[in-house]
Amino acid sequence: MKFSIRTKFLFVMSGLLLICLTFYLSMSITVFKADKTQLVFDLNKSQVSNLASEINVRLKSISESLSLFARLPEKEKKELLSRLFKEDSEVVALFSIDQKRIALENKFLKSEYFETYDIDQSLFEQKALQQRKQFEKINLQGEHIWNASFSGFPPMIAVGRRVLVLDESNEPIEQKIIISYLKIDSFIKSISLLSISSIFISNSEGEILVEKDISRLGENPSIAESDLFKKALDSEVKTSVTHIEEKGQGWLSAFSKTYGGKIIVLAQAPEEKVFQVVKSLTFRTLLFGSIVLTLVILAAFLLSKTLTENVALLAKRMKEASVGDLESPIILKGRDETVSLGNSFNKMIADLKRSRDDLEIMNKELDKKVKERTHELEIQNQKVAEAQEALLRTARLASMGEVAGRTAHEVLNPLTSLLTRVGLVEKKVNDKYVEPIDLLSDIEDAWAEDFKEGGLEQLVTNWKKPSDINPKQNLFLEDFENLNEIRNSLERQIKEISQDMIFIKKEGDRIGKIIHGMRRLSNTNSVSKEENLHELLEDCCYIMADLYDQQRFKIEKDFVEGLIMVKVDRDEFIQAVTNLMRNSLQSLNDARLQSAETSTYWVKLRTVIVDNIVKVQIVDNGSGIDNKYQSQLFTTNFTTKSTDEGTGLGLSISRRFLRSQNGDIVFKSSVPFKETIFEIQLPILDSIERKDVA
Repeated sequence: MKFSIRTKFLFVMSGLLLICLTFYLSMSITVFKADKTQLVFDLNKSQVSNLASEINVRLKSISESLSLFARLPEKEKKELLSRLFKEDSEVVALFSIDQKRIALENKFLKSEYFETYDIDQSLFEQKALQQRKQFEKINLQGEHIWNASFSGFPPMIAVGRRVLVLDESNEPIEQKIIISYLKIDSFIKSISLLSISSIFISNSEGEILVEKDISRLGENPSIAESDLFKKALDSEVKTSVTHIEEKGQGWLSAFSKTYGGKIIVLAQAPEEKVFQVVKSLTFRTLLFGSIVLTLVILAAFLLSKTLTENVALLAKRMKEASVGDLESPIILKGRDETVSLGNSFNKMIADLKRSRDDLEIMNKELDKKVKERTHELEIQNQKVAEAQEALLRTARLASMGEVAGRTAHEVLNPLTSLLTRVGLVEKKVNDKYVEPIDLLSDIEDAWAEDFKEGGLEQLVTNWKKPSDINPKQNLFLEDFENLNEIRNSLERQIKEISQDMIFIKKEGDRIGKIIHGMRRLSNTNSVSKEENLHELLEDCCYIMADLYDQQRFKIEKDFVEGLIMVKVDRDEFIQAVTNLMRNSLQSLNDARLQSAETSTYWVKLRTVIVDNIVKVQIVDNGSGIDNKYQSQLFTTNFTTKSTDEGTGLGLSISRRFLRSQNGDIVFKSSVPFKETIFEIQLPILDSIERKDVA
């Protein structure tokens, strides 16, 4: 979709303004949140710190009064109580508890307080005596503060202390518990100063002593499980501020520990309430930004028409010029750069018109010259065609020569194997068939002579005579064993000759395939099939076995375990491997001629697997390959042998075979008389139960 310059201008202006407003809004919200957070932290910290100091002073004063009360003689206590509690209006009751009898002694009750709230004093005393768990904590800790709000009574807190009772001579007599009950009106007033924060006063056990909602105090509420209380309890500082995430809500909190850590003042404000003003600011900013954005878009819309009118006219005229209208000039209004651009465009159009007229004249002259040149080229093309036909005939002759050379080299390999095997068959016939035939002739002559002398009776009589070779058996058994041995020997020879005939037939088929390929000139028509690699290598060893046995060289095999399937043309693969083995055979012959030492010469076929590629290595300890010849090994017609021994086509043809089947053949290394390695590489189609992986 294409947009006009005016539309793009409006989009850019609106986008820039929107980005600026968004950036300003995000920055202002961030700064305001930070300032608001710090302000709430400071207010909470100031409130809890001041309240903690106030509580510390009051509790210390009450604690000292309790200690003084316990140490005064009985006759002075009444006067002391009236004086102390007249000044301290928060103390509404005071008890000295005899723990043996669980009874109240030296009690003091501020009658004005109980009358104001219509409190039954005797019921209050009973409630006070029922708080035995608190007495135990006072005995254990020496001093204890707890929520003493009874159900149906105004909220109060109690301060209990274990004191030593003295006699008139100031000698310790016993320990008693002194408990004072305080009203919490002044504390509630203090914690209600901040409306944004909730303030709690608790003891070190998490029991809430004072909070705004006084109706909950009678239920003995606890904040022991609160994260803020735990953090305050574990903190090493007395007063601090912190941020708490609890129940899916954030809290800006502060705490202050006082009165030896027995009292903890906690304040916390919900972030949602604190940042309510931020939401209001965001809304107002968005409203203001929307108004400004609307005004800017309107102004940009009006301004863009003036800025883009000349550009639109110029674009329209350029489009007309692009389709060939070079006659009409463009006229623009104004004093900005677009007017200069229009003048330049008019000049360009005039220049283009002159150039077009000149080109038309030149084209007419060029057409005439092209016709003349075309006629000349037709004559030259006819001559080139004749030369190409002659070159094609030459190329065909060269191709036939290369194919003939390749075919001769390929035929030589199976023909050599075939002739070698025929020689072995001939030797077997001459060496192994003469002896059984002679033995059979001897038996036949002996039987004929005995039968001629005395007929069947004479023949049977002679059969019963003991054998000269083994006197324990007669001549008949000896002849029978000889005939059986002759039969077994002939069966073995027939089996061997059958195998030799199969081998000769295969090699003949290879020769036939090579000759058939020659008839197709240089076109390669390989038929690749899935083959068992190790079976192919076994066939290669079987084909070359006769030649190696004649020279008394060893053929060794080192194959990885498991079935390895490759896709190759069977005959071409065997041709490539046997060609390398034939080269190794010649290298081993050269090594034996060059070395005076009696050594064991061998060729080894080894398979290794790397990354789903099987590598067939043909390794021998022959005379090796000179460094200066190694780079030319796969060059067509290159050979270091005489013309009777090689043509230089073997390695290049073998490589062509393998590369046509997605494989390759490479020369790896050569150390004379130790190790020379050629390597055939093929992709694996399938590999089952493979154990040795290189």
